Amino acid sequence: MQNTDKKFSLTQFKLFLDLAVLALFITVNIPQLTGLAGHEWVSFVFVAPFLVHLVLNWKWIVSVFSRLFKKLPGETRFNQIWDTLLFIMMTLVIFSGTIVSEAALPALGIHIEIDPFWRSIHTGMANLLMLMFGVHLTLHWKWIVSNFRRYVLQKTV
Repeated sequence: MQNTDKKFSLTQFKLFLDLAVLALFITVNIPQLTGLAGHEWVSFVFVAPFLVHLVLNWKWIVSVFSRLFKKLPGETRFNQIWDTLLFIMMTLVIFSGTIVSEAALPALGIHIEIDPFWRSIHTGMANLLMLMFGVHLTLHWKWIVSNFRRYVLQKTV
């Protein structure tokens, strides 16, 4: 299927979705921008585009994991391991953040006693997650730049 200016390709959708995920990720990781309540609500909103990102990249995920015990180029193997760790870390940060919710869950009528252990886990893992996310962006930088040039910069010139 040939891409024309009037059609919106899957790659374009992935690019704009990923830019939205990045913007939400930055917003979530600077709670001073929104305050605690905003941080929690934006975090819940973040989950949806994050899951869509996984679904849209599922073919690659399955393809790479189907070759788990086969020889892979070093960059692909590192990317596979890194993205797996990133997913686990993201899941743990979302889980621990939900457990320490002081605004969103109480607003929904759910009251959980906040354990300092989970707060420290959430804070520590969230800080590590920022670094991991940066490496993830670096691993996919060529794709991001080439598609940003193709679909954003080229359209504005």
